[in-house]
Amino acid sequence: MVLNSRLVETTVNISTDLWQYVACNPERLPRATVLRFIFCIPLLQLRRLASSLGSYLCFDSDRSNTHSD
Repeated sequence: MVLNSRLVETTVNISTDLWQYVACNPERLPRATVLRFIFCIPLLQLRRLASSLGSYLCFDSDRSNTHSD
């Protein structure tokens, strides 16, 4: 899927301005910071959750091979 880069940039700019307006920020943050708050931080938290769930639900092959009778 090919996207028009100008359209994507315009959408990002409008979206970050709208998020700052909705949040009632008295000072405007740089767009990169707003995008990090909106996308990167929640994705990092989801990655941590998936990692912890994966380690909880999956067996470690090294532990299962060490039990010998």
